Amino acid sequence: MSTRQLALALVALGLAAATARAAGPPAPDPAAAARGADALLAAENAAGPKTREAGPVGDLAFLRRVSLDLNARIPTDAEIAKFLALPAAERRGKWVDELMAREQFADRWAVFYGDLLRVRYGADGGPAFQAFIHEAVRANVPYDVLTRKLLAAAGRAGTQPTTGFILGDDADPLALTGVVSQVFMGVRISCAQCHDHPFDVWTREQFYDLAAFFGKTQRVEHRIKMQVLGIFLNERAETVILWPPEDKAQGKARKAVAAAFPYKLDAGDGPSRHIARLTERRAAEAAAVRAAAATRGTTVDDLLDGSKTAAGAKDPLNVVDEAKAGIKAIDLEGDLYRSSELRRKLGEAVTDPRNRFYSRAMVNRVWAEMVGRGFVNPVDDFRDDNPPSHPKTLDFLADEFVASGYDFRFLVATIARTQAYARGHMPGGLPALERQAAEKAFTATPPRRMGSEALFDSIVQAGHLFAPKHRPGENMTTVVTYQQVAVAVKDDPSKPAKPKLGGGDAMPAMPAMGGPKTVAGSYDLEKGIEVDFKDALKKRDSLEVDKMTAKSAEELEAEAMMKNGTMPAGTRVRYVTKEVKALVDDNPRFTSSMRMASPAPTGHFLRVFGQTDRGALDERRDHSPSMRQALMMLNGKLTNEAARVGPLEPVFALIVGPKADVDAAIKLVYREALTREPTADELSDARAIVRDGATPADGLADLRWALFNSNEFRFIP
Repeated sequence: MSTRQLALALVALGLAAATARAAGPPAPDPAAAARGADALLAAENAAGPKTREAGPVGDLAFLRRVSLDLNARIPTDAEIAKFLALPAAERRGKWVDELMAREQFADRWAVFYGDLLRVRYGADGGPAFQAFIHEAVRANVPYDVLTRKLLAAAGRAGTQPTTGFILGDDADPLALTGVVSQVFMGVRISCAQCHDHPFDVWTREQFYDLAAFFGKTQRVEHRIKMQVLGIFLNERAETVILWPPEDKAQGKARKAVAAAFPYKLDAGDGPSRHIARLTERRAAEAAAVRAAAATRGTTVDDLLDGSKTAAGAKDPLNVVDEAKAGIKAIDLEGDLYRSSELRRKLGEAVTDPRNRFYSRAMVNRVWAEMVGRGFVNPVDDFRDDNPPSHPKTLDFLADEFVASGYDFRFLVATIARTQAYARGHMPGGLPALERQAAEKAFTATPPRRMGSEALFDSIVQAGHLFAPKHRPGENMTTVVTYQQVAVAVKDDPSKPAKPKLGGGDAMPAMPAMGGPKTVAGSYDLEKGIEVDFKDALKKRDSLEVDKMTAKSAEELEAEAMMKNGTMPAGTRVRYVTKEVKALVDDNPRFTSSMRMASPAPTGHFLRVFGQTDRGALDERRDHSPSMRQALMMLNGKLTNEAARVGPLEPVFALIVGPKADVDAAIKLVYREALTREPTADELSDARAIVRDGATPADGLADLRWALFNSNEFRFIP
């Protein structure tokens, strides 16, 4: 396959699979799978100690919960009305389908995958990798297909998005061994790198057997005159994984380790025939793809290799153009990387349907993400002395996940339809041991705080900040920023001259061209730039273009200044920080946090509320409260802008003007913020808050600000 075709083939596979399901076996039924899981869960609970049981949450609480879990934002007032208009017996299932059909589903679950795979926008190939994962979720690429693509990736960072996974750990074989085991199979084998695992069955020799799959993998920098022109994921000729380890060799000869998969596979199919059902589904999908290709006059190989399309056919994925570009790139890049047969075999072993570790690990992660705790906790610590709380239920869901064709959307839809997912919380006054027992038995759900992205987007949504809510020019304000400005400084001839650079005048290092540089963090600490994921996948990363930019930014800027006559002889450039006041129209419009470059900068709203830097393998989101979080919610720009009432939002007409209806305005604000109507006491208190404001609009802003800062807003019902 050419350099760029792998990402396109992955998307094509996802789209082809979706098309083929109608012609193959019946589509997987999430409702039936949910009923099966509920029955097994109840049976396993009946065989154990009796626990307290919470009833199901009400319809509006379910609407809020499932909207946050599937789309990472609270429902709008219009969505509440639409949901309640559905037949009572069908509305929950229908709303799950509604949420899964939205673009926000891909946004939300790409964040989940981003945490799982530690996608970092600033890493080698990071922008393309983040965009690729989003597209894979949107196209519902089967989880096993995605895994194999990530493990077998080769090529240039950015041009080949899947390389981002392995390059994220600098192609380090020993680090990747622990990553692959923990991420894809929920097994912490890293401890066996230096010694036999003290708490599990894994030996150091088994660790090296697994590491040997990465023994030839290397990160290669292509340079011209010390300028890095490209990062490649390549295979070296000889492995670097040798046995015995260096600290045990003691002068003995060390030999190359033969790659071996240490995890035990099932002997055959299970009682539900999940492997046979998977085989039937994949065969039907492949037949449907071949039939569709034949109808278009194009073979499957043509589709994947990009050699031709049917005459006059529209090519929405731009496969042919991508193939041509890839072929041209071979001359430049063909000798810089080769595909990995070892890692291809590893991908097949990891995703083998007989590998129960693989399917159970993903089911356990998604269950914990939606229900609040996993069958195994921590979610990536499967071992003999940490068994699942409900092994039969976990195995059933894992087998159904496999039989569905590793359909991630099917898994999410199944869990969202279970009784366990819909249960409420235990009352706060209950003894801790009783509450914990009920949560472990899944007869009650643990309280969960919104994730940082969900909290951000929910404030934006409830505060009508996805679009301007003020008219242009209504909120002119003076904003102070601090900028670095270039100034010419005359050299002092009495001081020793600084060393020459390249035969020209001595020049200090200076920022890249582009005008004054704004000091970060001065005004919009809580905003971010939305990433166009489709555009990120289309961008070229040509070697020829890179060669043209081999000169440093400092050299280019110096040449420009000399050419324009802005730097007289005997002077140099120095940057000073100046206070700059600007009159701006303070009419903010926020974008979704789920489409920002991730992870966000340190100090950003998302990081303060738990998003990690995705660096360490064991680092998890911290949902515990902090003083910094409280101050950001109380005084931050996001919360205060969301609380302000603007003339372009629906509530304005209810609080200002001849048709003002304060009670209606209060009820609307409650529905938009808390997904419910206020109680009689709350309505009375809200009237007083509105009345005490300088104007009714200011009073309503105070009410909305208070709701945003309440625990009820931040916690999932």
